[in-house]
Amino acid sequence: MLHRATPVSRTELAALSEGQSVWPVALTQAEAAALNRSKLVTALPEGDGWRVTADYAVGAVRIGEFVVRVIPKVGVVKVLTLLARASGVAGLKIDPSTVELAHDADLSSVLAVLFALEVDRAMAGGPLRGYRTEDQSLPVLRGRLRMRDQYLRRYGVLSPLEVTFDEWTLDTDENRRIRAASQRLLDLSEVPPRARVALMRLDRLLAEVWVAPRGAPLARWTPTRLNTRLHRLLHLADLVIAHTSVEQEVGTTQTHGFVINLAWLFEKLVARLLWEGYPELVAQKTFDLDGLGGLLSIQPDLVFNDLDGDPVAVADTKYKLLGDKGKISNDDAYQLVTYCGR
Repeated sequence: MLHRATPVSRTELAALSEGQSVWPVALTQAEAAALNRSKLVTALPEGDGWRVTADYAVGAVRIGEFVVRVIPKVGVVKVLTLLARASGVAGLKIDPSTVELAHDADLSSVLAVLFALEVDRAMAGGPLRGYRTEDQSLPVLRGRLRMRDQYLRRYGVLSPLEVTFDEWTLDTDENRRIRAASQRLLDLSEVPPRARVALMRLDRLLAEVWVAPRGAPLARWTPTRLNTRLHRLLHLADLVIAHTSVEQEVGTTQTHGFVINLAWLFEKLVARLLWEGYPELVAQKTFDLDGLGGLLSIQPDLVFNDLDGDPVAVADTKYKLLGDKGKISNDDAYQLVTYCGR
């Protein structure tokens, strides 16, 4: 006699841990597809439902009307500290008592609170202004006349004038990045009320700052003496922009999420720590394997070069459990041997 498995409540998906698998979960095909696209968990059909598995990613996503959350074993504060360190932010101290969140708070909640606290510090003296070079068509001369554009667009007509000038404005690359990050956080459902109020206040403060369309690249910011007070806030903005995602699916299923792949984080952290002590280290560089123009290629995680630039060692980082006997898999051994041979 076949026994039907007891369905898993969707509420259990809000408290998954790394490596956990639950089944059967009642999902629509659109919801399962959205979960797979989120990269947080995998959803595969099995029997009368879907098997949802959390592998190496942590974070939270909202799929339609329900939330899926994977809680890191080391704690969300530790993950964010490691993420900041891997991104080159040294000395970022996160005091759990300052964050004032429940012990089971997800990554997006903690990051939103940290971002809001840093906004209060960085914007205490008001938002930073700067010069932005703009090209415009004006009825009067301002700045420099663009002679070529004037000739090609106006055919000798003297007005309007095609000019280039420097505008003293809030609409700087730094403020564009900060506002984009705050709006990404406001899109998330798990942001605590106090942090949400602070983010909305920031958005009003930067109302004249241009907002890039979804998916459009943002100009990178450069640390300078003038934007020193914004450095920590900008680093946090980088983390938000890199790991938040918003997708509008076909139909009515919408996905909002904040996801960190721990395998990627581990590889990046190891590379960062080694590179700081060994500047000749090369990470994630592609090499031809076949000698036939790159039909086959390899991309070692770490290649150590001598002072002449010749490789002397190769390493590959893995974030996974060892086998039952404490051994690495054959595939990993073959991969490393291939790297060394090359």
